[in-house]
Amino acid sequence: MISLVLYLSYYFILRGHKQFVFNRIFLLLVLPLAHIIPLIQIPIQDDLSRVLVYVNETSPISPEASTFIHASTNPETMDWLAIVVTIYIIGIVFCLIRFALNYFQAYKIYNTAQKDMMGSQTVYLSNKNIRAFTFINKIIIGSNIIHHPDLEMVVDHEKVHLNEKHYIDLFLIEFLSAFQWFNPVVYVLNRAIRLNLEYRVDDMVIQKSNMRQYQMALVSMVSDRIVLPQFTELNSNNLKNRILMMKSTSNSKFTRIRKLAILPIFLILLAGLSEKTTTFKAPESQEMGLKASETSKTKNTPSNNDINTIDDLSRYFSKSLKYPKEARKFGQVGSVTLYFKINNNGKLTGVYETQPSGEVYYYPDGSLKRDPFKYKDIVVVGYGNNPLTNPILINESNQHSRLYEECKRVINDLPRLNIEELKGKTVEIEFRFKLKLK
Repeated sequence: MISLVLYLSYYFILRGHKQFVFNRIFLLLVLPLAHIIPLIQIPIQDDLSRVLVYVNETSPISPEASTFIHASTNPETMDWLAIVVTIYIIGIVFCLIRFALNYFQAYKIYNTAQKDMMGSQTVYLSNKNIRAFTFINKIIIGSNIIHHPDLEMVVDHEKVHLNEKHYIDLFLIEFLSAFQWFNPVVYVLNRAIRLNLEYRVDDMVIQKSNMRQYQMALVSMVSDRIVLPQFTELNSNNLKNRILMMKSTSNSKFTRIRKLAILPIFLILLAGLSEKTTTFKAPESQEMGLKASETSKTKNTPSNNDINTIDDLSRYFSKSLKYPKEARKFGQVGSVTLYFKINNNGKLTGVYETQPSGEVYYYPDGSLKRDPFKYKDIVVVGYGNNPLTNPILINESNQHSRLYEECKRVINDLPRLNIEELKGKTVEIEFRFKLKLK
């Protein structure tokens, strides 16, 4: 999708205008941007869905009463997935082998060629009927054009490829294309990159040569050329387009406008197709309470914002915990275990995903020793949409970052805990997130 939009932007806005260096950079960025944009994370503020929070309830929702839509583990589906992956890997291997063979073909020609000088330029003369091409940083010329009357322009052409290191573009697009061989945009993009490089070279050559003579030299060398897809050649299947481009006049008046027109397209793609990471904000009423509690945290005496009992702490979690909207949308359920430390004044000093040092208090059963038969957790029950209109695919895991962030948010917002049995302790708390369909 991204590669198609960017290529169409080039085709309708940039193509056909003599801004070859800019076009070169833009075309080379198409495939990397197509991979990078979906990976960019943009933080967005999201709302929190209403939930029911159960404390000291072992199983607030029985599995029989819950209406879940689970991910299918149908073996037939897995077989099809394996087939698709296998075909994709075979395509990559085939493209890379073809690329390696083309490289080896060019290397063999270079390896058997004789080094020579044409003016101040080093060239390699081959006894094969291959015309001229640039192999990395070597100019190779076939024996059949050594006596061509326009050989000097041929060498000038290849020198531009050589000096501007066009082989980097060709190697890069061939390599990236191997991993997107299934994408038809890759093939038109490949041709566009090659043609733009030829436009650039033609433009540089005719600045110091006769354009008509150069065009006739191109026409005279159309036949009997070697096929080296990843290396530049004097000849091109797009010879007609190249001649038309040479004849066109450069209009610099709108050049900057055309370049700037790409920016809103990029921003739209970034906003629409990048990954959104949700940041949560506590309700306004809770924020006001927290601001008031900041003052009381500096004091050792109880205040109206202090939490004075375990029951008050349970009520705080029940009122504060929300089910993240994105987590609910993607059916994220699972357990979150966190630890938080309280100093001797009842102030929170840290929230941890792994157990820190210190005596552990297992909330909410009120003991310093876990009893598997009495240990309870906090269950956060969210509500999904109607399964007939908008089904949720349950995604169960203990690694959902959105759920962790919500639990950390609530713990970090804790007022001062004026609870003697918690002061100076490390508290372990477990949250279980469940979804129930409306």
